[in-house]
Amino acid sequence: MDGPETFDDPGPLVPQPPGRARRAAVVGIIVLLIVSMVFLAFVSGRGLVTPAPGPDQSTPTLHVAAATSSPSASPAGRLAVVDAAGRLVVADDSGRRSAPLGGAGIVYSFPAWSPDGNRIAVTGDDNGTGVIHVFTVGRDGAADGGAAAVYDSSDNPPFYLYWSPDGTRLGFLTTERDGAIALRVAPADASAPAAIVRRGAPMYWAWTAPDGLLVHSGADSADAFVGEVRLDGVAVEPTVRGSGAFRAPAMSADRAFVGYAASAAGADPEVVVEARDGTGEKDVAVHGAAAIDFAPRTPDLAFIAPDAAGRDAALPVGPLRVLSASTGDVRVVLPGPVVAFLWSPDGRTIAALQIGQPTDDKVATIRAGTGASVRLAGTRLAAAAPGVALRLVFVDAASGATRGARAVQVGEVFAAQVLPYFDQYALSHRFWSPDSRSIALPLTDDDGSTRIAIIPSDGGDTTAAGDGVVAAWSP
Repeated sequence: MDGPETFDDPGPLVPQPPGRARRAAVVGIIVLLIVSMVFLAFVSGRGLVTPAPGPDQSTPTLHVAAATSSPSASPAGRLAVVDAAGRLVVADDSGRRSAPLGGAGIVYSFPAWSPDGNRIAVTGDDNGTGVIHVFTVGRDGAADGGAAAVYDSSDNPPFYLYWSPDGTRLGFLTTERDGAIALRVAPADASAPAAIVRRGAPMYWAWTAPDGLLVHSGADSADAFVGEVRLDGVAVEPTVRGSGAFRAPAMSADRAFVGYAASAAGADPEVVVEARDGTGEKDVAVHGAAAIDFAPRTPDLAFIAPDAAGRDAALPVGPLRVLSASTGDVRVVLPGPVVAFLWSPDGRTIAALQIGQPTDDKVATIRAGTGASVRLAGTRLAAAAPGVALRLVFVDAASGATRGARAVQVGEVFAAQVLPYFDQYALSHRFWSPDSRSIALPLTDDDGSTRIAIIPSDGGDTTAAGDGVVAAWSP
């Protein structure tokens, strides 16, 4: 990912209280990006592509529900939540919360659960020193002892982390004093200092094994790199012919296939899947930046990218398509301007976020002051409004049938810092509940406050899980 001090990555990756000036600046950037996406659709001669109407395709009137468990809400799993002040807590889907984890004055951001669900790793700022802390938590969310201090630095602060598959290590990105980005790896128990694996900007990666990573760094610069590396940074042959037209690389669940984007000089890029030894390549042409992610249980690569020539957009945007690594077949599962998508853990459903449509006259927001219910408000697309209006659609991955479509006003931290890099965050942070029944998104209200909404994929009532600007489900 791009470093936190560059324009392409809007603002530091540490939640800040939503001051008026910062809110206007952040949302202004987001709205400009979305306007560029909308303009791209029009200059391509097609206008905004609206999905074909289905039984649940129109934006529904949501039923207000108390924040208690229901048949639609996930009864399993816990949420690691960071609020606007940077406090880290563990919550359940009824809104019950633990005491804040960590010392007073530390501002945390973007927590991630370990694969075994017993620990939470989180980046933070401790009075100007960037830190990574790991907490061991019980079922009640209380910390079992103090934090393991995996990393701290005021000169090279961390801003993103990602657990290894076996939970023994943390990979994370740091902003270096010279402006570069470093990918570092450290033991999750803080038993040894972190070591630099590679440097480059931007930087994206996927773990391929407890001791291996698939790295994409440097975009389209002269020293760009796409390939597998060991923990010492040495490349494992063969490297792939990647380009800067995508962000995070992808590895199939069975570790047999890799996904990336590539292009020859003067040619449109292609989204590619192939075996890890470079054989059996399948590809599909796209017309701009792509974002990709494999299904959790099959070698099906979902991706979004422009499907027609036109003006370049700042972010990947286009129909949601799936490329089969085994057959090479490509199918559109959701037309229209999709800006992000997230596979459910069971691989049956994809949650897609689209640019808000003119017909979206209802938006799900949190009722201020209660923290316990969701209400409806008119769509707000002006730059001065808090949050960003998008449409959330749940898509059956096999049939393309849609359900549970609704408009959502997502919070600024999520919109500015997760959405532009959703494909990387999808690898490391769980937005879906472990039973694949709902997702947790931060929704914002008219006064700028943001709370975590648990949104069921079956179209049922949305519930609230208290204040928060980011949240991640346990496995």
